[in-house]
Amino acid sequence: MNVLGKEIGRNQYLIRNLRRGFKVIWRNPTSRFAFLYLSALLVLAIVGQEITPYSYDRVFYATEGGLLRSQPPSIAHPLGTTASGRDVLSRLIYGVQPTVVTGFVGGAIIIGIGMTVGVVAGYVGGWVESVLMRITDFAYSVPTIPFAIVLVSFLEVGFFASIIVIGLILWRGNARVLRSQVIQIKERPFILAAKATGSSRIRIILKHILPNIAPMAALFFSLGVGYAILVNAGLAFIGVSSPFIPSWGVMIRNAYQSGTMVSAPWWSLPPGILISLTVMSAFMIGRQLEDSDDDERSVTGAGP
Repeated sequence: MNVLGKEIGRNQYLIRNLRRGFKVIWRNPTSRFAFLYLSALLVLAIVGQEITPYSYDRVFYATEGGLLRSQPPSIAHPLGTTASGRDVLSRLIYGVQPTVVTGFVGGAIIIGIGMTVGVVAGYVGGWVESVLMRITDFAYSVPTIPFAIVLVSFLEVGFFASIIVIGLILWRGNARVLRSQVIQIKERPFILAAKATGSSRIRIILKHILPNIAPMAALFFSLGVGYAILVNAGLAFIGVSSPFIPSWGVMIRNAYQSGTMVSAPWWSLPPGILISLTVMSAFMIGRQLEDSDDDERSVTGAGP
């Protein structure tokens, strides 16, 4: 019964924080727009491939038999066609799913590795901190795109291989910042009191450290989502990604290779605009959550 009560209390704590986070996002017009935009993308990622006007790889022909190459927007093709005669709108909608998967999986890997390294280094200290920080320094010395090209080539070019590579490179920044936060938090009175009562390291980290760095972790997760999408689009543009999945980055690359980026902007501009909106929306939500937590702490004071 006690275990059940603790579990219910923990769930209520999580629900309460989720509600608070939603209220924080909703009260700001900019973050509200970002939330609605990302929610729409999530819905399209789930059902988009079922509602596309055409199959993403369907080739269209004119009545005289030739390909409908780089046709401007029309009723049949609201965003025109590509140089190979495919519908741009269908490929754009189909590309939502790989973009969302790239963002969330890449962001989760980035914050997962970075937070683990930062929390362990900051709280444990000693030789553990020295080793982890030297690994972080080494990660900082590695150039992102060239190293990603090497790793993707080693793992074989593929969609998930590029996401994993992105996560293995971009965790370094949040590891350092979160370590600094943990070093400050572990000297606060409530942490010292928890140590005095005999709480274990795991319990202190889970109950006191993680809740206090959660807003910063949310910001870094949102940044990780944006960085993952941007870097993946860059890798797709230079050809170091699966060309068989019509992600937005692959669409821009195909438009560039066809030489129609200027003459057929309806093909290259929509994916570029959507990439920009997605990255900015993820960042705005994370920034709003962090700013709100800073405001609350300035009024109530820091605590568990």
